[in-house]
Amino acid sequence: MSTPEPFPKIRQEVQAVVTAVENRTGLRSRWNGQLNVVDQATADFLSHQRFNAKKEWSCGITVVEGITEDDRRWRTLIHEALHSVSVGLTESDYSRYRGWEEGIVEWLQRCYRPDVLRSLHVRISEAFFVELEKDWLYEPYIDALERIAGQIAEVPAQMFFEKLLQTPLKERAAFVLSWGLKEAVDAAKFKRVFAEASGKLRG
Repeated sequence: MSTPEPFPKIRQEVQAVVTAVENRTGLRSRWNGQLNVVDQATADFLSHQRFNAKKEWSCGITVVEGITEDDRRWRTLIHEALHSVSVGLTESDYSRYRGWEEGIVEWLQRCYRPDVLRSLHVRISEAFFVELEKDWLYEPYIDALERIAGQIAEVPAQMFFEKLLQTPLKERAAFVLSWGLKEAVDAAKFKRVFAEASGKLRG
């Protein structure tokens, strides 16, 4: 007789969020179905940076037990599901282009979240999440990417971030530079903004 899974509810939620993200992005998740639920002490041992959930390089997802009944889990699960569909995400490229990954994933997490939660019949005020995210770790990455996007004429922000999610991580900076030089109203200004902002997106 098989042993019942100890956290069936969070597994169902992870699966539902991954499916919702796949539907919105048109990208296939690399999540392998493995879900690890660990206590905070174990999570702290596993990572130098505190986390609520994370996609492992093995393509499993680890969730801290203390978050499984906390409304904060939804933003984290959406964020990790986006990592699982992000094109060209490898450990070595992530270490070099961290801002180009985390800024894009976090921006889209905030963009998609209301519709994802609505589709899952989850009712939580956006104000709750906005308050959490005021001083978020990846805010400088988002600011840098928004500055770059703002220089490219007639490109909606969502389109900009979605296009980058679909571009292999190691190619994103070069792709945006080429895109901006073709489409920016002021190419010289775009180059200045890109140079300054991209410096904040490394590592």
